[in-house]
Amino acid sequence: MPQLANYTQVLIAYVAPFVAYMLFSMLESRGWFGVGYEAVYTIKTALVAGTLCAYRRYYPAFSTKGFGPALIAGALGCVLWIVLARLQAALPALQHLIDSFQGARAAYNPFTDDAPQAARIAFIIVRLIGLTVIVPVMEEIFWRGFLSRYLISDRFNDVPQGTFTPLSFAIVVAAFTAVHPEILAAIAWCTVVNALYRQTANLWACVVMHAVTNGLLGGYILATGNWQLW
Repeated sequence: MPQLANYTQVLIAYVAPFVAYMLFSMLESRGWFGVGYEAVYTIKTALVAGTLCAYRRYYPAFSTKGFGPALIAGALGCVLWIVLARLQAALPALQHLIDSFQGARAAYNPFTDDAPQAARIAFIIVRLIGLTVIVPVMEEIFWRGFLSRYLISDRFNDVPQGTFTPLSFAIVVAAFTAVHPEILAAIAWCTVVNALYRQTANLWACVVMHAVTNGLLGGYILATGNWQLW
């Protein structure tokens, strides 16, 4: 029984942050909270951060293995995301089909808000923290840390990091793509990060790649006003 309880705790540790994030995102998109996007996003980010912190002892020990390739892959991933998102937008039939199934991003422009400048800047900082810190950790713990290994064995924590079968590799790419409206970019990006995980066997290298991609993408969005990628 203690072993079963421990397994359940590990399972919750890997899945709960992602579920909390997705649940808040779904309710947010339907406007069920009755408050502004900034408030919902800030609450969601704080909740997920708190959940990650509460379960941090269950995650793999921090390692810098593979950080060099991760930095390069992260920069490449940002370029891929921007180029392929543009390509998708240039294909109206494909974009319409995707929007009908997945919907679009919030595309929130903080500079059109009537809030004081200090409040707008504060939210941009929160948004960038979510984009470059919370989301990379939360998603990598779920997609690579949990799902890629759970597809091999329900005792996923006994499966070595970086292990894939052809089927588990493909399912992770498909599942990741299913929750990102930029499907062409998501397919390419997830393929690269899966390959990095297999090469380095280090979940934190994937976190670094994810953080670099998201950080560069956030800078691109702020510089160009491509809020549809936000």
